[in-house]
Amino acid sequence: MANFNLFLPELLKAEGGYQNKISDRKGNTNSLGQMVGTKYGISAPVYEAYIKRPPTVSDMKNLPLSTAVLIAKKYYWDACNADEIENQSVANLIVDHYFNSGKRMFVKQVLKDRFGAKIKVDSKISRDTIALINASNPEFLHFELKKSREKYYRSLGGVNLRGWLNRLSRFVFEKKKPKPNNHTIAFAKPSYSYAWDWLVFTNKKAFQK
Repeated sequence: MANFNLFLPELLKAEGGYQNKISDRKGNTNSLGQMVGTKYGISAPVYEAYIKRPPTVSDMKNLPLSTAVLIAKKYYWDACNADEIENQSVANLIVDHYFNSGKRMFVKQVLKDRFGAKIKVDSKISRDTIALINASNPEFLHFELKKSREKYYRSLGGVNLRGWLNRLSRFVFEKKKPKPNNHTIAFAKPSYSYAWDWLVFTNKKAFQK
C-alpha cells in the first residue's frame, strides 16, 4: 500500500517557502480578503481551516514545516484515502494534484473515460473509487492521470504554466513487483476505445526516439 512518508519527499521537492504572489491571489487570501501568502504550499484558506481563524502575514511566514506536514497528511493524503491505494506512484500523482490544484474529480474522469468505469464524476474518492484504482493497470493509469493533469494545466495557461509542467514531470512511474490481489473485480482492464493512447503508452520508447 502507498505510504505518506514516501510521498512527502516528492511533495517537498515541489513546494517552496513563503510567497505572496499576485498571480496566486486565491491561495494567498484569507476570509477577510487580506493577501497573507502561502508557505510550503499550504494556502491561506487551508491554514485558516486548520487554526480556525483568518491567518495573518506573520502566521503564514512563521508556519512550521512540521505543521505543514500534518496539514498535508490530514487535508490531502487522508482526504484521498491514499493509504488504501496499492501503487505508490499512482497515489503520489493523485494526491499531489489535489495538493497543487484542489481538484480530485480528474481521477474519476480518467477512470470513466479511459477505463470504462460506470461512476459518477465528483470530487469524492471513496472506497469504491479506490477499488477501481487498484483494479486498474497501474502504469497505464499513471500515464493517463499524468496526461490529464497536463491537459488541465495547459487549459489554465498563464505565468505559472512552466512551473506546473516542471512539477508534473518529476512524477514518474516506478515499476515494482506487483502484490497478489485476492479480490476479484469485474472492472480491471482499460477501455481501448482510445486506441491511440494505448498505442503510445505501449510503445513509449519508439515514440520518444
